[in-house]
Amino acid sequence: MSAIFLVDDDRDVRESLQWMLEAKGMQAEGFDCADAFLDAMDPDQVGVAILDIEMPGLDGLALQQELNRRGSLLSVIILTGHANVPRAVAALKAGALDFLEKPVEGERLLPLIERGLKASQERQQEDSLAGDWETRVAQLTERESQLMQLVVEGKTNKEICDKLFIAQRTVEIHRANLLKKMGVKNAAELAFLVGRNRR
Repeated sequence: MSAIFLVDDDRDVRESLQWMLEAKGMQAEGFDCADAFLDAMDPDQVGVAILDIEMPGLDGLALQQELNRRGSLLSVIILTGHANVPRAVAALKAGALDFLEKPVEGERLLPLIERGLKASQERQQEDSLAGDWETRVAQLTERESQLMQLVVEGKTNKEICDKLFIAQRTVEIHRANLLKKMGVKNAAELAFLVGRNRR
């Protein structure tokens, strides 16, 4: 389930943003410092974190770096009371969606939140697919792994027989097991799957 988090030591800012979002049918949870947010956060949580850049303890940029270090799926939007080009550039290079000056207008923030939620969900799906891939590959025998490489290269069963010095019937059995374990119907689907996960 997607969530929106507001991390700002200014209670008035947190509450005004929460009211704005609730008026649009969105629920947001507020935190007054980075440590409280990190203690409550699940690294696999999908959603958007709106971070104030000036906070006691960890500031917004340091918090963003910590989220990246933990492999967080959250999209990040940075808020600031004072425009600062070098810090804005640092935030954007670290993957922030945007760097906004307070007070924030809903017309600017809401489309960013929608974009951030979508991007976070896509990252979750990519992580899930990567996990599925690793699980499937781990099930393969050494021979099936060799066979997968040759099948992806477009080798025929006869060419695989000659390369691996095994009978054609043995290749057919290994090939059927390989396709089944990888969850594909044919060599073309296998090649697509391998190509997507080796990028």
